[in-house]
Amino acid sequence: MKALLQFLSLLILGTSTLNAQYRANYSFGTLSQEEMAMRVYPQDSAANAVFLSEYGHTIFVATELQGIIIRTTYYAKIKIFNKEGLDHATVEVPIYHKGNSSEKVKNVKAITHNGGRTTTLSDSNIFTEKLSDYWSLVKFTMPDVQAGSIIEYEYSLESPYNFNFTGWEFQATIPKLYSEFHAEIPGNYVYNRRLVGTLPLSTNTSEIKKKCFRIPSVSGESDCEELTYAMTHIPSFMDEDYMTSRKNYLAAISFELAEFKGFRGERERFTTSWKVLDKEFKSEKSIGKQLKKVDYIKKSMPDELVSGPNDVAHANQIYRYIQNHFTWNQKYRLFQDVTIKKAYDEHIGNSTEINIALINALDAAGFDAQLMLSATRSQGFPTKLHPVMSDFNYALVKLDIGDQTYLLDARDKEMPFGMLPYELLNGYGRVMDFSKGSYWYDIVPNTQNQIRTYLNIELNDEGDFTGTLTAGRTGYMAYDQRQKIKELGEDSYLNDFEASRENMTVIDYENEHLSDINEGLTEKFKIEIDTDYDDNRIILNPFFYSKISKNPFNLNERTYPVDFGYPRTSIFTLKLTIPEGLKVTSSIPTAGIKLPNNGGIFQFNMTQKGQVIILNAKISISRTLFDPVEYPYLKEFYNQIIKTHQSLITLEKI
Repeated sequence: MKALLQFLSLLILGTSTLNAQYRANYSFGTLSQEEMAMRVYPQDSAANAVFLSEYGHTIFVATELQGIIIRTTYYAKIKIFNKEGLDHATVEVPIYHKGNSSEKVKNVKAITHNGGRTTTLSDSNIFTEKLSDYWSLVKFTMPDVQAGSIIEYEYSLESPYNFNFTGWEFQATIPKLYSEFHAEIPGNYVYNRRLVGTLPLSTNTSEIKKKCFRIPSVSGESDCEELTYAMTHIPSFMDEDYMTSRKNYLAAISFELAEFKGFRGERERFTTSWKVLDKEFKSEKSIGKQLKKVDYIKKSMPDELVSGPNDVAHANQIYRYIQNHFTWNQKYRLFQDVTIKKAYDEHIGNSTEINIALINALDAAGFDAQLMLSATRSQGFPTKLHPVMSDFNYALVKLDIGDQTYLLDARDKEMPFGMLPYELLNGYGRVMDFSKGSYWYDIVPNTQNQIRTYLNIELNDEGDFTGTLTAGRTGYMAYDQRQKIKELGEDSYLNDFEASRENMTVIDYENEHLSDINEGLTEKFKIEIDTDYDDNRIILNPFFYSKISKNPFNLNERTYPVDFGYPRTSIFTLKLTIPEGLKVTSSIPTAGIKLPNNGGIFQFNMTQKGQVIILNAKISISRTLFDPVEYPYLKEFYNQIIKTHQSLITLEKI
């Protein structure tokens, strides 16, 4: 299905007559006095480097051997402010290759300016590093770079792949004074385009250049669309915890090939409607035809799974059967290499094969299960403007039982029924309903993700604390802990547990429901905590088990949402019994803060009755998504938690 994959290799023989009149507003090797004198970027004084200017120019060129190639000339001028900015002196250009066809980097020019001295990059210092069967990196490091240097480089990237004309990124990890992209697109090519991110364009122009493109061996001429996009004073984009793909938010202009119109009247469409795609998917060999293997799966399933009530318990049995039947081969695959019979017989398959087998097994038992196209968090959100198949990289299962809906992924043997791997908590997906038509469906995470910790300790005659610690987890918190225990093994897990908690020794340990993935996980520790007891005073930090000491939110401003993936709650209770003759001389004050719009809450209080001290703490993130305007509240929320978690209890002799 070419329309699904959007892979096009057009071979049109001839020589190029595309007249490029555009000239970017830069002169290679020339610096201004202001650029040389700059010591800091005023809009971001913390920046380690800044793009002084950046230009891109894309044209379409006809060649005799490769057909139409897309040539993009890239230029950048960067000021390095300090040692931390030296990383930007290494340039990496990814190139795609398949079979005998490959993208190429040509005409590399690079100069480093240090005051009145310049150093030129040697061709011998340009390297190519192979990453995979399809991708390589062309790399070079600018010579003689130091704090205060200005670097300039320019190269051309030639691509025979029309689908690789994907756009221009205005934003980077360092700020830019100016970034401009210019393109001359023959009318034969129709591209959809959209602006990504929240930053405005300073330039957005489009003109028609008449009869700018023709091929001698083919009669006819084509007009070109000559377009220019630019931004000024572009802030840096910094990755931070709790975010989906940067592609969702990075300021960029995105292109997607929609249609090709040949000079001989031929036409090929690459963007179509969901109605048309639904029909194609129904008979497509890697999707529709594989969903028809119900009888094959049914014959191989145990009889007790085929018959039974259409309830959650029965569906869970089928889900566990498929989980245990297959071993995931660590590959996703979506529109290729999907063969249910072969995968089922060999007990190994990619994620699409495993989940389509689950759909077939559920259908065989009379359940209403459908395929749902989705994308991992690193892939980015699929666009809803029109079908773009390259936006999807995963297939999961939507199961309806009565008025309840369950999203399933059977590739992971440890994933409970009704939960998806964290990497699949990415907004929404497209349900392929072949009878009523496909539709968008939101991915809503499991809400019961909790850890309850109960610490019961007392001070013994030697001046050490002894007692028990019980931690019960549900949802993703239970899943993550199970993975940690099983991957490390119990001995290594306990060694790490002690090593990360100073002066604590585990005397005994047991857990419950480690292998029962549909139940919560409970851990019980018998512990001893050594103290620096000097016969007069003991100082204790009671949050040693799950102390938060670092704020995950440290940017001055975050321009993209905070996405926790799933809601979460942590409840901590400490019962501390101290002997007669000791009193609390320094306690931890009551604290509390709420996030706006019911986003979450932090509560802490400490009480004492006789020789028993009780601490209660609760941290709850009730929503998964927070807008950028809510970022300061999240930052202060964690500041308050850290302040409390750093507090100490002091006990002294009366």
